[in-house]
Amino acid sequence: MNSMSYTRATTKKRRKIQAAFAELLSERGSINNITVTDLAERAEITRGTFYNYYNNIHEVGAELQGEIESKLFSKYASLSSFELVEKYIDEVFVFFIQQESIYRELIASEASITFLSQLENEMSERVLEAMRANGVNSKDAKIELLFLINGTIAIIRKYYRSEISLSLDEIREYLKDKLRELFEKYGR
Repeated sequence: MNSMSYTRATTKKRRKIQAAFAELLSERGSINNITVTDLAERAEITRGTFYNYYNNIHEVGAELQGEIESKLFSKYASLSSFELVEKYIDEVFVFFIQQESIYRELIASEASITFLSQLENEMSERVLEAMRANGVNSKDAKIELLFLINGTIAIIRKYYRSEISLSLDEIREYLKDKLRELFEKYGR
């Protein structure tokens, strides 16, 4: 990535490029089917402006991925209680709500499989860690958790593809309620 300070205008321009990238990715299914010219045209910028912010198309995707990792995964590297699990889940969903337009396009694409698999794995690992820290080691609890997380990710995919009428807030609250029940059912 080109080194530059992140002013409000810079952030706004990068978001515009990212949104155009997500739209094109949704339409074309693969980053390999997107050119800088396509992206610049969709973002209503010149190719030169694109290169002021990124060195290539793959950097746009990498930046989105990095943003996800820093916002959703690194901050909650270790969860030791249900309260931290709740905060983690809240933050994941707040992030999705704030970035809804970009993620609606991104998750509608075939490229979403990798992203959603990573989200599924990260959520499962963090919640399993919190369960172990609270004395929950039952195989049944782990299986229930995996079904719950996998189901939630499938519902999030359906939400972003406009296949269900639930809101992200409703999905979040249901997930937190079911996780709370899981902790209570199998806890010490």
